[in-house]
Amino acid sequence: MFRITNFQLYCLLFILVAPIAVFEQPHRLIHILFNNAWLAFIAAIVPAILLALMFSHIIKKSTQPFPLILHEHLGKYPGFILGILYIGVFILTCSFNLRVFIEFMKTNVLPNTPISIFIGVIIFLGFVAIKSGLNNIARIGEIFIITAVPLLFFIVLLALFSSFHIDRIYPVGYMDYKSFGLGVFVATLILGKMMPILTLAFFIPDKNKTLPLMTKVIFTYLIMMALITFSIIVTLGTYPALNFVFPSFNMLRFSHLGEFVQNLEIVIVALMITGFFGAFVISWFMTCYTTQKLFNLKDYRFLAAPTSVMIGILSIIISQNVLEVVIWSMTVIIYLFAVFFIIIPFIVFIICLFKADPATSNFTGEENSPEFS
Repeated sequence: MFRITNFQLYCLLFILVAPIAVFEQPHRLIHILFNNAWLAFIAAIVPAILLALMFSHIIKKSTQPFPLILHEHLGKYPGFILGILYIGVFILTCSFNLRVFIEFMKTNVLPNTPISIFIGVIIFLGFVAIKSGLNNIARIGEIFIITAVPLLFFIVLLALFSSFHIDRIYPVGYMDYKSFGLGVFVATLILGKMMPILTLAFFIPDKNKTLPLMTKVIFTYLIMMALITFSIIVTLGTYPALNFVFPSFNMLRFSHLGEFVQNLEIVIVALMITGFFGAFVISWFMTCYTTQKLFNLKDYRFLAAPTSVMIGILSIIISQNVLEVVIWSMTVIIYLFAVFFIIIPFIVFIICLFKADPATSNFTGEENSPEFS
């Protein structure tokens, strides 16, 4: 019996990529391309598809899920060392996602709440989710995709038509190639967070059918981000948007239905909390699962307790205020994702090009999968 369905895998990948990006990416891209930031997401289709093809090829040429993929293609000792580094990267990703969520809540929703309250509640809920297994996390993802994503599109369109100033988008395409290339790179980079597909693909009926799922994630993500960034520029204006840490949320405040139904952004806050939580928990699961496989442990669940302490402490010391979170977002995190989610998988991809297809081409990883029930 397979552990997750294809649709659940699509949901997990989308949650890894989209919820944090909705509030981070427009801020990054507008600082690089100003009023043309939305064009970067359209141009990112080509490199994003190439990224999906790379992950798909690695999966087809592998017989074991990540992190054992590193052992299989790079050798035992290099694979083990890189696996240890990936544990640290997943922990840092969890802590950073948690801190972004905290700063968003502090800035826009509950400004007087101590961060220790946020950290304690989210980590406790994440601990329960890790203990309950990936299957239940996938069900949370299904709820998020079915409810939050259509509603987000609807509220963004309401905000767009409530304060539509097309002149703010001009001049279209007036930018230098260096800035545009950097913008496309940043827009594509966040899709590297699909890298856990190298593990999750082995828990669906056929691991060789991941490419269509990743393609759907890419198109949904890029269309959504292009629309949101376009709406921010048209409603807020480029230079006002530069002064907001979370311009997406400020743009959503324009959404209303007539004169009676207003403040719809709070609905998005409630739903996006689920998305933030999902991205946080999936990275946490990857921390525990990678540790289990590297050290050949019987289960991964007992690792939730010690890693929760590391995640909580790191989320506190990672920055002192929202400005430092922004600096991390635009510097350290970009390079971290580039190296571990794109460059290292690309090296593995190059090695896989010179390897024959494994004999067990229909292997799904069920034999090596942890018990999720």
